[in-house]
Amino acid sequence: MSKAIPGYFTEDQKLVKLSKRKAWTMSQCLQIHNILASKGYLANCVNRIGADGKWHDAIQVEREDIPILIEMCFRQRFYVEAQPEGKGKAALIFVYDQHAEDIINGLRRFWKNPKNGGKL
Repeated sequence: MSKAIPGYFTEDQKLVKLSKRKAWTMSQCLQIHNILASKGYLANCVNRIGADGKWHDAIQVEREDIPILIEMCFRQRFYVEAQPEGKGKAALIFVYDQHAEDIINGLRRFWKNPKNGGKL
């Protein structure tokens, strides 16, 4: 087992901190999924633990799409953490717990996926 880097939580430390937040609803998650799918991104809404040790809403996407999605989040002023996950996936964790309505409005301004011409 590797040592924890100072300033970062270990996986065990992440599990003990819970926060009260308003998670995205299922209908909002479906809207997020549909918007990203229409732009050519495979995406699922998930919950992930951020570097602060708290649960946050996140979007799981293909790892190869992360650079363009981070750029789009940057342009919309969304603060995200990127977390690699297995089988070519990664998660964009919305660490400031933005409301789903704000995320949905910002996602509508995202570019279509340049790798496949915006088509799945």
